[in-house]
Amino acid sequence: MIAILSDLETLLGRLLTEKRRFHVFSVVEFARKIGEAYGVDMERLEMASLAHDLFRDVSPRRLLRMARAYGLKVSEIERYHPVLLHGKVAAEYLRRRYRVEDEEVLMAVAYHTSGHVSFGEIGKILFVADSIEPTRNFPGVESLRRIVFQSLEEGFFQVLKNKIFYAVGRDLLLLPETVELWNSVLTKKGGRVDEELE
Repeated sequence: MIAILSDLETLLGRLLTEKRRFHVFSVVEFARKIGEAYGVDMERLEMASLAHDLFRDVSPRRLLRMARAYGLKVSEIERYHPVLLHGKVAAEYLRRRYRVEDEEVLMAVAYHTSGHVSFGEIGKILFVADSIEPTRNFPGVESLRRIVFQSLEEGFFQVLKNKIFYAVGRDLLLLPETVELWNSVLTKKGGRVDEELE
C-alpha cells in the first residue's frame, strides 16, 4: 500500500498542474482529519484522496481514448463533457495498474464529483473533502466544515445540497448520479414530493 501511495504522489507531479496538485494534497490532509474523527482506515482513504484528480488535467480527447481503452461506458453527457470521466478513468487505472479491488475506494474515486447512492464512509469523506477543503472559499463553507465534524451524514447531505444549489443557480447540468443520490438521501430522511405534482 505504501508503494502505491508513493507512486501516486509521483504521478501527480507528472500529470497535474501545480494548482491542481495543491488542491489534491489539501484534499488529502482534510480527508485525513475527517477520517481520524470517524475512525476510517487512513491508507485506504489516502489512496482514494490521492487518486481522485489524477487525470483531471488530461485533455478531453485523451480522457475519451482512455475511457474507451478501459471499456468504460461513456454517457452522452460525458461524451460532450469528457472532463466528467476523470474520476472513472482514475478508478479503473487503480484497478488495472495496482490491482486494487477495494470497491469502496474505487467507487469513491469514480464518483467523487457526482456522489453515489452506494458510497461508504470513504466515498462520503472524499466527496466532502473535495468540496470544502481549506482552499475552497465560498459563502457558508466554514459552516459546512463545522457540520462535517459534528455528523458525517449531515455534513455529506449539506455538501450535496450546496453543490446542487450551486449548479441549479448557474443553470449547470445535474449528473444522473447526483439526482439519484439526492432522492435517495431525502427518502431516508422522510422526504416527499411536491404535492402540486401528485
